Amino acid sequence: MLDFTYENFDEETKEYLNKAMDIYSTIKDKEINKTVKHLVTNKNYIFSKLDKRIISLYIAGFLLDNDLSKILEEYDDLKTSDLFDFIDIKEEDIKRLDKSEYSEIYDKNLKLDIMSIATKKASYYQFDVITPEIIFSCLRGATSINGSDIMNYFGNAYNIGGMWFGDHPSFKAVENYAILNGLLQKKDFSNKKNNAGLNTSNLNKYIQPNNDVIKELFPGKKPSVNEEEKKMDLDSEDLWAILDDIKAKFIGQEKAVEDLFYNIVNNQDLVKENYTFDGERSIIFLDGPTGTGKTSITREITKKLDIPFISTSIVNYSSTGYVGGDITDTLETLYKQANGNLEKAQRGIIVFDEFDKLANSSENGLLEMKKAVQQQLLDFMGGGTYEIVVGDNPFNMRIVSFDTSKLTFVCLAALTDLRDKKTQKKQIIGFGNRTDDQNNESYTITVEDLIDIGLKKELAGRFNTFLHTEEYSKESLLRILKESTISPIAGFEKWITSHGKKLIIEDGVYEAIADAAYDLNTGARSLQTVMNNIRTPFLKEVLRGKEETIYLDVDTVKNITEETVKRKVRK
Repeated sequence: MLDFTYENFDEETKEYLNKAMDIYSTIKDKEINKTVKHLVTNKNYIFSKLDKRIISLYIAGFLLDNDLSKILEEYDDLKTSDLFDFIDIKEEDIKRLDKSEYSEIYDKNLKLDIMSIATKKASYYQFDVITPEIIFSCLRGATSINGSDIMNYFGNAYNIGGMWFGDHPSFKAVENYAILNGLLQKKDFSNKKNNAGLNTSNLNKYIQPNNDVIKELFPGKKPSVNEEEKKMDLDSEDLWAILDDIKAKFIGQEKAVEDLFYNIVNNQDLVKENYTFDGERSIIFLDGPTGTGKTSITREITKKLDIPFISTSIVNYSSTGYVGGDITDTLETLYKQANGNLEKAQRGIIVFDEFDKLANSSENGLLEMKKAVQQQLLDFMGGGTYEIVVGDNPFNMRIVSFDTSKLTFVCLAALTDLRDKKTQKKQIIGFGNRTDDQNNESYTITVEDLIDIGLKKELAGRFNTFLHTEEYSKESLLRILKESTISPIAGFEKWITSHGKKLIIEDGVYEAIADAAYDLNTGARSLQTVMNNIRTPFLKEVLRGKEETIYLDVDTVKNITEETVKRKVRK
C-alpha cells in the first residue's frame, strides 16, 4: 500500500514537496487572473487554492537537480522565469518556510491532493513508492479527481480542427509522461496499437528499467521481473524424457500426445526467435470424442514445460452488447499464471474448448452473437496487441500491452455429428459395420468441414495444424488400467494402503472394469466413474473395519456395476 506520510518520504521527495510548499505559501493568498482562449472566445479564469497547489507542484518539478529535472531538460525552451511570470511572481519572491513547518503544512494542504491523484494513477500503473517523478506525472489527474481546471485551461483541453488552445504550452509536458512498472516513461504517440501511448522500448536514458536504476531511483522497490528466459534446449534429454512420461500417463493417446508436444515445443522455440514467418506458428485444432483427454493432455504438457496455460469453454465469451466474458480476459489470466512476467505470458497457451459450439446457429437468437465472437477471434488468434488491466489489488492496477502473436492456440471440439457422418459414409461405400474393437476407424477433419458446420471461412483458415485423439477401445481401456501412471486401480490401491490395509485383486477384475467402462461410453473418464462406484461399498470397511486385507473379485465388480453403472448403455 502506498505510504503518503511526509516523514517516510526519501530526502529527494521531501525536497520536491518543500519547494512546492514554498511556492504555494507565497501565492495562496494572492489573486491570480488569466484570460484564456476557451474554444473561440476568451474567458477570465481565476485561480482557486487547489489550482495554486497543483501549479506549485508543477513548477517545483523544474527547480530540482535530480532525475526529474534531467527528464524535463528536453523542454529547453522553458525557462523558470516564464513559469514564475505565469503566476505573477519572480523566483526570488518565494518565501522559504522553516524546516519544522513542512510536515504540518504538507498534512494540511498537499497530502489529500497527492493521495487522490496518485491513488487514481496507481489503479492503472504500478508503483509502490512516491517519488517526484510520480507526483509530476500524476498532476494531469488533478482535473478529473480533485476538480482543478488548471491543467485543462492551460494545457491542451480544447481541440478545434486539430489545434489545441491554451495559454501556456509548458503544461503539455505533463501529458507526455506516464508511470509503468514504477518508472516514469515518456509516451510514444506514434504507436497506433498501444492506446496507452507508452514507449516501452526506447526509454529515457535516465529511467531504463533495469534493477540497478530501479534501486537508485526507487529505494526499497523490488526489481521488476523482466529477465530473458533461457531458450528451450532441444538437445536436452530431459525435454524428451518429459514426453515419454506424458505418453506413459495417457495410454491409448500416444500419437496425439506426441504430435501436440512437438507442436508446442516448436512454437516455443519459434517465438523466442524474432523472425517467425506468418503461418509458421502452429494454430491447432484438436478434435476427438468426449473423454479422450484433449484438455488433460494439453494441461499436462504445459505444466511439465512450465508454460502459462488457460483452458476455458468458448461459449463463455460474447462480443460487446451481449452478456458474457471478453476473450481478452484470458490474457489477464495468463499474466497472473506467469507471475507478472509479460514475456513468459505472451508465450502461453490458450485452450478454447467446445469450439464447434461457436458454429453459426439461429437457435435462441444467438446467430449474430456467435458471428461477432468469430470476428473477434480472427485478430485475436492471428496476432494483435491488446491493453489489459492487471494488478493484485485496486490500488496497484496498471495497463499492460499484450501481444497475442506469440501465443499457442489449441481449439478443442468433439465434432460428434460430423464424425458420425464421416464414419457412416465410409460404411456405406464399403467399410461395413464396425465391431467394438474397430472404433478407431480413421477419418479426416479439414478446413472445409469447419466451414460446413458454420465457422467463418477466415477463422477456419487460421487453423494450420489438425490433430485428433482416438476413441477408446476395450483394449486401450484395459491398458490404461494396467499400464498408465494414473490408473484408477492404482489410485484405489493407494487409498486402501493409506489406511493401513492391503488390497488383493482377483484375476479377471481388470477386464471386468474395462468392460463396464466401455459400456459407459464416456472415454477414459468412465474408468474413474466405475472405480468410484466400486469404492463406495468399501468405504465403511476401509474407514472403520478391522480386517487388514481387502479383496476385490470379479463377482463383486459385476454386481456393483450391474446395480450402479450398467443401467447406462451405449446408444
